[in-house]
Amino acid sequence: MTESSLSAEHADFFERFKSFWADPSGERVLEIIAPDATIHFTGAGVMSGRDYAEWMGETLAGMENMVVTPMDCAGSGDMLYIAWETAADLHGERRTYRGVDRFRIRDGMAVEEHVIFDSAVLTPEGRGGIEHA
Repeated sequence: MTESSLSAEHADFFERFKSFWADPSGERVLEIIAPDATIHFTGAGVMSGRDYAEWMGETLAGMENMVVTPMDCAGSGDMLYIAWETAADLHGERRTYRGVDRFRIRDGMAVEEHVIFDSAVLTPEGRGGIEHA
């Protein structure tokens, strides 16, 4: 989907999502995620937006040379889906994997997020994650 076909609210959120990943930090999570949001993160369980900000700060510190590239998005109503690709040095090797975040947006902020990817890529033995051509 092209950004021009998104609602103004979705297009704005996608731009802020890209800005976040251009310079990510735990503190910046709350620029796009409401503190009382419900976050479902594959492999990490369910947490509030506030707890997610703290958790992301710790997680980002442990991911060497991580680059997240937002690739595409689609939205309908209050739902926005963003496909992304991550590359990071994990367990002594460079790993690249893809996933999708599903957001429920209210007043420009995510009030719910599902981070969906094959978390086995993060384990020492790894796995390819969501395959792509």
